[in-house]
Amino acid sequence: MKLSLDIQLKKDNFQLNIQQDIQWDDPSVHVIFGPSGCGKSHLLRAICGLEAVTGHLQFYHHTWLDSHNKINVPTHKRNVAMVFQDSQLFTHLNVQQNLDFSFNRSQCTQDEFDLCIQQLNIQHLLKHAIQDLSGGEKQRVAIARSLLSKPDLLLMDEPLASLDWKSKAEILPFIQTISQTWQLPILYVSHNIDEVMQLADQVILLDKQNGISKIDKVSKLTELLSDIDNPFNQHPDAGCILQGFIKYEGYQNDGLIKVQLAEQFLYLTHTHQMGPAQQNVRLNIHASDVSISLSHAMDSSILNILNGKILDIKPEASGHCLIQLEVDQQILLSRISAYSAKRLNLKMGMNVFAQIKAVALSK
Repeated sequence: MKLSLDIQLKKDNFQLNIQQDIQWDDPSVHVIFGPSGCGKSHLLRAICGLEAVTGHLQFYHHTWLDSHNKINVPTHKRNVAMVFQDSQLFTHLNVQQNLDFSFNRSQCTQDEFDLCIQQLNIQHLLKHAIQDLSGGEKQRVAIARSLLSKPDLLLMDEPLASLDWKSKAEILPFIQTISQTWQLPILYVSHNIDEVMQLADQVILLDKQNGISKIDKVSKLTELLSDIDNPFNQHPDAGCILQGFIKYEGYQNDGLIKVQLAEQFLYLTHTHQMGPAQQNVRLNIHASDVSISLSHAMDSSILNILNGKILDIKPEASGHCLIQLEVDQQILLSRISAYSAKRLNLKMGMNVFAQIKAVALSK
C-alpha cells in the first residue's frame, strides 16, 4: 500500500513542501519524527484534508488531491481516521454513544466492536460521561472510536503527548499491536524518541531546510539505528533495538524473564509482562544505559553482559563517545565519556563486554 505525496502548503510564515512515496509492504507503523515546529502535524492534517494544500496526493489507487484537475476529496470521503493529542470526543455523548457514532456509520461488525473495547480495556467505561474520564481513558476511547470507523489509513498526532507515564505505559502496548490486529497502515507523529524506538517500523525524518519543511530521510528503523553518523543517533535518548524471543520463564519467581538473541541472552524484569515463551520481542535500549568493560565481571549486580565487537567510535561535542558494537549480528550502541574511552584505549575491531542493567531494558 502506497501514499504518494507531492504537496505544497503555505500558511503565514510557514512552508511545507513534500515529494515522497511512503510504502507499507505490510500493515505497520511509520513514525514521522522531527523537532518542534517542523510541520509534523501540518503534514498529517494535509493528508486527511484538514489543510488547504496544492499539488497531488494519492493513497493506494484513490486520488484525494489533484490541483491541476481540480480534484480535492473532502475529509469525510477519504476514509481516514485521525487521533489527536486532545481526544476530540463529543462531550454531549457518553462513551458508548461516542463509539456508536463511528460503529453505526461503518462496516464494523459486532465482533470487532467487542474486540476493540476489550483490547483497550474500556468495557467498564461505556456508560460514563466524557467529563468523568481521565486523560488516558479519553485517549483509549478516542483510539477505539477511530478504529470502529474502519479506516483505510490511521493517522495519530502525538496521541500520548499530554499523558502521564502511567497512562502512556497502558496505551503503548496496544498501539504496538493495532496495525497487525486491524491490518492497518499507520502514520504516527512523535517528537519522543522512546515512542519512535518502541513503535516504528519505518521512520520519516522531517526537518526545516532554508525555512521550508521537507522530508529529510525515510528509512527502516533498524537501518537508521545502524548508521552511527545519522543525526537521529545524536539525540541524548538515542539507543538501539535488539530483537529476540522469550525462551522460557524459569526466572519469574525472581522477577525476571530470559530473552534469547542468537547465541547470547538478556534478562529483563518480569513487570514487562511479555506473555508466553517463544514470543518475539524487540527491546529498546538507551545508549546511555550501556557501559563497556574489557573483561567479563563476575562480581557485579549487572546481569546482562554481552560479548561484542567495536565497529565504530564517534566522539561527541558533549565530551562523550558513541560506540557502535556488533552483538549476535545486531547493532548495539553505547554512550560513555570520552575519558572512559581513552582510559580503556578502545579501538575499532576490539572485542569488549557490553553491560546493561535489567531494569534499564524496555520493550
